[in-house]
Amino acid sequence: MSTLNTLSLPVYGMNCAGCASKLQTALNEIEGVTSEVNFTLEKAQINFTGTSERNEILAQVINLLEAKNYQTDLQTFSFDVVGWSCANCAKKTVKSLANHPFTFNVNSNFATETVQFQTIDGAFNKQQLKALVDSISYELTEKQHKNFAQQQNSKQLAQQKRDKKVLTLLSISVLLSIPFMISMVMMLITGSHHFLPRTLEFLLATPVQFYIGARFYKGAWNSLKDKAANMDLLVALGTSAAYFYSLSILISGLDHPLYFESSTLVITLVTLGKYLEHRAKQSTSSAINALMALRPDNARIKKGKQFVTVNIDDVQVGDIVQLAIGEKVPVDGVVVEGTSYLDESLLTGESKPILKEIQEKVIAGSINGEGVLLIKTTAVGDSTSLSKIIHLVENAQMSKAPIMQLVDKISAIFVPVVLVIAALTFSIWYFTTGDFQHALINSVAVLVIACPCALGLATPTAVVVGTGVAAQQGILIKDIKTLQQAFRLQTIVFDKTGTLTKGKGAISHCYSTDNQNSVMLAELAAIQMGSQHPIATTIKDHCLAENITVASASDINAVNGEGIHGIVEDKQIIAGNLKMMQRFAISIPTDLNFSASESVVYVAKENEFWGLLSITDTLRESSIEAVTELKLRGLKTIILSGDKHSVVTDIAHKLQVDDSYSELKPEQKLAKLIELQQGNHIAMVGDGVNDAPALAQADISIAMGTGSDAAKESASITLMRNDPRLVALAIDISRATWHKIQQNLFWAFIFNTIAIPAAALGYLSPAIAGAAMALSSITVLTNSLLLKRIKIKDLS
Repeated sequence: MSTLNTLSLPVYGMNCAGCASKLQTALNEIEGVTSEVNFTLEKAQINFTGTSERNEILAQVINLLEAKNYQTDLQTFSFDVVGWSCANCAKKTVKSLANHPFTFNVNSNFATETVQFQTIDGAFNKQQLKALVDSISYELTEKQHKNFAQQQNSKQLAQQKRDKKVLTLLSISVLLSIPFMISMVMMLITGSHHFLPRTLEFLLATPVQFYIGARFYKGAWNSLKDKAANMDLLVALGTSAAYFYSLSILISGLDHPLYFESSTLVITLVTLGKYLEHRAKQSTSSAINALMALRPDNARIKKGKQFVTVNIDDVQVGDIVQLAIGEKVPVDGVVVEGTSYLDESLLTGESKPILKEIQEKVIAGSINGEGVLLIKTTAVGDSTSLSKIIHLVENAQMSKAPIMQLVDKISAIFVPVVLVIAALTFSIWYFTTGDFQHALINSVAVLVIACPCALGLATPTAVVVGTGVAAQQGILIKDIKTLQQAFRLQTIVFDKTGTLTKGKGAISHCYSTDNQNSVMLAELAAIQMGSQHPIATTIKDHCLAENITVASASDINAVNGEGIHGIVEDKQIIAGNLKMMQRFAISIPTDLNFSASESVVYVAKENEFWGLLSITDTLRESSIEAVTELKLRGLKTIILSGDKHSVVTDIAHKLQVDDSYSELKPEQKLAKLIELQQGNHIAMVGDGVNDAPALAQADISIAMGTGSDAAKESASITLMRNDPRLVALAIDISRATWHKIQQNLFWAFIFNTIAIPAAALGYLSPAIAGAAMALSSITVLTNSLLLKRIKIKDLS
């Protein structure tokens, strides 16, 4: 969940997007950090940029949150200590623990031989905690142990407690407001303001104003201490003006209308709106919650001849894990025994279970079918694909679009401007009509209607839902800039091998000048052993299938886009395309026959032509449909490949792409992409190391999920399964999300543009203004949640 450079922590108590913006500004003023605060996710991401002591910085962050009355989830670790001989030993232990970036409030008790420290909940996984404990000179034994389920359960219980408290307050507020609602209806029917006794109005309004509305006063006070203004200040000022004016009328005994119903209904409706908004925000994060729920708490690992159940954090790379029928896969690994169908739908979007046999990879979070498997662990904890997926989705949801910078600036001055408008509204009405009550109520309506929450929620809610929907379909979108760029795409550029084709070719023809094909294959495979190139994989798989014993090689060197050479049994072996042969001045016979659709690997020994292999790489079944779908969206399609011209031309013809370029080295791919980018927004789709430069250059880069790490690191979108049809789906989701952002911002701006003048002109009562303000935020959230209903074409 965390690295030593980044820490994500929950933040509770923010009432509006303006609070998040101001908190982010305050956090960024701490030396040595930059931060992103997301109101929708209720999270702050702290990026450590300086060389200052990070535990001191973290303490400053916690103190800042406390000063602003925000809360976060803290975790306390307590240990029994063996080996202390004096108080100085305890001090030494405290000092060692306090040196870690994510620890603070480290305390010890020499008499009881215990030590404890605090950290952000989730900052340490089991391996990181073990490494910290092992670094101490004394034996530390953890006194408390919470597994993942217990941690999640604790968070859920805490959230339920907060929800229950808010719901109780809301219920009390509604009950006290019902008489006012009835009174307002009767007033409309009879025209009388005296349906309720005045003393009863005061008794009903007072607990709502000061008990239910206490949160608004606290929020307003905190914002004033920060020399800022937020939504709480608007509500507190508006309702207080109505309440205290009515109280003064009541005390003076004047026969003027009271406005206790305005202050009461505004607080009730705003509280109701915030509660519904909170529940809707929880729904926006359903995708990430579903991914986190895939992580099991325990695993059965092999110890000697038995299988022992251990906590998931205790599993190590290389352990043999037993997977029973119906269980979630706890780790990334390779099947070493058994066969079974695994459901990877929540991870890759693949709807059909996938058969897993010996030597095939499995990923944490998959659900086992009807077979029992033994898995050799290759990745645990934060290194698993599941953890990386969650990390990518969280980062995307925390990111901000460039347009949000404008929104943040508007939100920063919005409340002060509204206060000025409210003051002008009161002044103009009072001095033109002389009616103090009317002037007051209109200015109160302005204060209440002008909530900037809808504006602040417009972008992050759409991003959270959109990236969540994409993740459920096996599409990982790195950041919000990608969503914005996808809206402008004009051209999609594909790599060929492993992207449009399966990348698992078959040797269709093998020829050696001395008729020793097996020997040539064995030596050729030897220099390819460290390569993950699809052609190398094909050669190695062929040798394995034919029981050809692979030789050993040394001094292996690859030439990007051309081939590879090395020493086998003291002789130089060279393999590659015609350019590779030309590089070593190797003469190729002219009477060799092979199909134009085949890739040819020429082989030379000691600078003499030795033979060749022709490899057929078949198209993916989905590639034709993928190109067709992109063309239906008005997008141009191009192939850039390092393969020979005849092979690329054949594939291009079958797919009916608009253009194709062949025999390109990585640097030539990059140059061609830069050329194509002139006045053109381009997405690049690739899977190999040689695609990384072009992927990094493209406006949007899309990597196939089983591609190289370099390709995925360079990519702004990663497809979790090798289906090029996901490219069109990724673009659809990106465009839909960007449309929602635009819609939300439009309606948020329009709402305030219309509502504030309407309130100032006297067309809205405070109660109606409160309802409309709450409705505006809920409307934006609901519009974002509609992204969940985007039509997804069945790709099975």
